[in-house]
Amino acid sequence: MSVRHLHVRIAEVGVLHADVAAELHLHPSAFSAILSGRRRPPDGFEARVSQALDRLEAAEKAASEARARVLAGKEGVA
Repeated sequence: MSVRHLHVRIAEVGVLHADVAAELHLHPSAFSAILSGRRRPPDGFEARVSQALDRLEAAEKAASEARARVLAGKEGVA
């Protein structure tokens, strides 16, 4: 996956750049600089971002499913 395609994937997952940067232990401005081409990505960057997006996507899905169950009255509210 190229850095260019990372923008599309981030939008598809629906997370903030800051969330991805935090998952990668990068400062948001460093992450932004890499995505914009102002800074060269380190080796393996695309794979690390893709893995982080997989984890964030799974977390978003789990949160959405839990929210739906609670709102449907299928789980008690603490």
